[in-house]
Amino acid sequence: EVALGATIVVKDLKSGDRETYVLVGAGEEDFDAGRINVASPLAQGFLGRKVGEKISIDVPAGTLKYEILEVRFDD
Repeated sequence: EVALGATIVVKDLKSGDRETYVLVGAGEEDFDAGRINVASPLAQGFLGRKVGEKISIDVPAGTLKYEILEVRFDD
């Protein structure tokens, strides 16, 4: 299940691209490095989700659609 500290691999259902994100706390975010603030709309859409789920996330730029491919917690 996606939570703070998780590394997630998702598939963008529009482009087909695989993207990797790490959910981090405030002050640790670096979007270019895939580190997203857990309070952001994108991260909020992933929280509590599980591998295999297809989700739609409303962000200021529109609606993003993803499939969650992997959730892991790295040491």
